[in-house]
Amino acid sequence: MDINHRGLGLRGTIASGLLVLVVLVGIVLAATASYDSVPPDKIMLHYTGGPIDGTHFVEVIQPGTGTRLYGLLENLYFLPVTQRTYIIDKDPNTGDTATTDFLVGVSSDNVTFSFETAVYFKLNTDPQTIRLFFEQICLHDNCTDLSAGGGWDKMLAQYFRPQIENALRIEAGKYTREQLYRDPQTLVDMQKNISSVLNKRISAAIGGEFFCGPDATATSCPDLTVIIKNPTPPDNIAAAYNDTAAAAQKVITAQNDAAAKVAAAKGEKDAQDERAKSAPLTQSQIDYINAQALLACANNSNCTLVVTQGATGVNVNTGK
Repeated sequence: MDINHRGLGLRGTIASGLLVLVVLVGIVLAATASYDSVPPDKIMLHYTGGPIDGTHFVEVIQPGTGTRLYGLLENLYFLPVTQRTYIIDKDPNTGDTATTDFLVGVSSDNVTFSFETAVYFKLNTDPQTIRLFFEQICLHDNCTDLSAGGGWDKMLAQYFRPQIENALRIEAGKYTREQLYRDPQTLVDMQKNISSVLNKRISAAIGGEFFCGPDATATSCPDLTVIIKNPTPPDNIAAAYNDTAAAAQKVITAQNDAAAKVAAAKGEKDAQDERAKSAPLTQSQIDYINAQALLACANNSNCTLVVTQGATGVNVNTGK
C-alpha cells in the first residue's frame, strides 16, 4: 500500500509539473507572438527578429490588412501612405519646426527676400523602393516615429530642407525684386519650376525615388507639389514700395479731380453755347410770360413784380 501510494504521488507531481510547464510555455508564446493588423493609412514592413534567425526582411504588408500572426519576436514597422506635408512658416503653430521659420533667396538685382513654403508628397509604396527607403534612410532617424519633433520630422529636416533651400535660391535669382514682390504670376512660375526639379534633387541626394507627388498611385510617381507664399523684402524696401504706392495713388486722385473739374467746366460751357444758339423770344412770347407773371402776382399780396428793361425778363418775388 505504501509503495502504491508513493507511486501515485510521484505520478501526480509529474503531471502537475507538466501542466505548469505547458501553461508557462503558452504564456511565453503568447507574450512573444507577433500579432498585428495594418491600418488603412499605413503600410507595414515585416522583418524577422527571433534569436536564431536574426533580423531579415520578410515582406511588405499592404494597408488595411487584418490581424494575423507573423511569428515569434518579429519586428513590424509602420510607415504612412497618406499625403504628407513639410511646411516652413513664420507662424510657429503652422510650420513643422515649431519655431518662426523661413527660407531665403536673393533676386536678380541683389535684394534678399524671405519665403514661406509648403511641400505636399507621399511615400513611394513600391515594395522594393519602400524597403530600400526604410533600410537606407528611415532606420537612421527612426522615422516611424510620426510625433511632433520625432524621427519623421528629423528625417524631413535632414533630407528635404536642404534641397528645397537650394532649389528656391536658384529660382529666386531668375527674377527682379519688382517681380518677386508685385507679380503673382512670378510665384506661380517659381512653384511650377521648383516642383519639376525638387524630387530629382532629393532622389539624387538620398539615392532613390522614395517620394512622390500627392496624386501618386501604385503605378505612377508624379512630381512633388510646392507652394510658395509671402515673398518679403527687407523692411526698408517694403517701406519704399508702400511710399511709392501712396504717392502714385495721390497722383491718380489729383488727376481724377482735375478731370472732373474739366468735365464740369466743359458741361457749363456747352450749356451756355446751346443757350446762345437759341432763337430770341418773339413779342407774343414775351407778352404771354408777362401776363402769367401778373396773374401770379395778383394772387399774392406780398408779390413784387420786376420787369427788366425791354420786358425781356420777368422776376416774381413773393413773401412768405
